[in-house]
Parts: sequence; C-alpha cells; structure tokens
Amino acid sequence: MVTLRVAVLVLFLANLLALAVWKGGLGAGASGGEPERLSNQLNPERLRLVVESSQPAPSPPPAPVVAAPAESAPAPEPVPAPPTQAADAAPPACVAFSGLTADQAAELSARVAKTGSGFKLSESRGVGTTSWWVHIPSQGNKEGADRKAAELRRLGVEDLFIVQDAGPNQFAISLGLFKNEQAASRHLNLLREKGVRSAQIASRGANVLRVEVRGPSDSLATLASDLSERLRGANRLECAP
Repeated sequence: MVTLRVAVLVLFLANLLALAVWKGGLGAGASGGEPERLSNQLNPERLRLVVESSQPAPSPPPAPVVAAPAESAPAPEPVPAPPTQAADAAPPACVAFSGLTADQAAELSARVAKTGSGFKLSESRGVGTTSWWVHIPSQGNKEGADRKAAELRRLGVEDLFIVQDAGPNQFAISLGLFKNEQAASRHLNLLREKGVRSAQIASRGANVLRVEVRGPSDSLATLASDLSERLRGANRLECAP
C-alpha cells in the first residue's frame, strides 16, 4: 500500500517536472515558436522592420533650367529737378534816392559797385518837387513888403527876408524852405499860433535825378543806411522790387 502511494507521488512529481520544462520555467533554451519569442521581448511595439535593398537611392531630379530674360532697353536716367531757392534766402527789396545831383549819383554808383555783385541800379531823370516854401505872397512893391515885414517882426517872427529877384515872386516875404512837406506844415502852424494869417506853402520843382537800387533785403538795408548818411539832401523812398 505504501509502495503504491510512493509510486503515485513520484509519477505526479514527474508530470510537474515535465510541465515546467515544457513551459520554460527551468530556463530551457528551447523556444516555443516565433509568437512566443516576440512575447518574451521587452517593448515589442517599438520594433521596426527594416528591409535592406541593394539598389542605390534615387538621385534628386535635376533643377529646372530658367531661361535668361530677354535683353531690354536701359531705363532712362532720372531728370534732375530744377534747383529751388533756399528757404532762408532774403526776399528782394528796392530803395530809391531822389533829388540827387550828378556828383551824388556818381558817388552812389561807386559805393554800390564796391560792395560787389547782387545789386542792380536804374537811373531816371524828370521834373519833381524838390522843396516846400513857406512864404507870404508878393506885396506888389518894396514899400508894401517893408510894411509887412515890420508887422511880422512885431508878432515875433524874425526869420524872414524879402525876395528881390524879378519875377512873379518879387517882393514876396520868405519864411522858410523845407525838404519835405511835413516840416513845412509844422512851421506854418507855428506861424499861425503867433497870429500870422497870410502865410502859405508852395512846392518848388526842378530837374531831379532818381536812382533805384535793388537787391536782397538784408544786405540792401545796410547799404541804404550807409548811403543815406553820405547823400545829404537826397530823399530816400521805397520802390517796387
């Protein structure tokens, strides 16, 4: 009875050993096939099948040939814009000197020529007013003129003389000769304040010489001031540039 139990136990153990060998549990080198080998590997999903080929890799296609553009006519050169006047250039101006003598006109031309280029001169001659005369008209004879002169002196007027030259103004009483009408008018008002009622103003004309100078306003202003000091008796006027 004991022998039978031992035999059954040995047979059971033999079966277990065979089963373990068949499952690979004892490190046997036998393989259970390709599926089993794949299942025994780590991370089988990362496997990639690489097929080697003996054929060379195809060469890249040749680059397309681009035709050269047809030769065209050269572009026209840009035409330069005309020069414009500088923003800071002084505007043109004009100043005129009237009542000049021939010597004064020559001096003016010499002074302008000495300053260099940039100025233009124009000269004109004509008849114009050169002075304003405050006077009492002719008294007709010397006796009448003497009586009028004595009357004026009693009113405090000492600056006077009787015109002796023949003509329409003979025996007139001159009370002053002025270069501009404003000065003559002021003197006439002073005489009237003293009680002189018969005095009046008359313009006197002669052949006058007028010279106009044109140039840049900044430099012309300096030149005109210098000329005004030198040309005593001449009238400085404005004119169109």
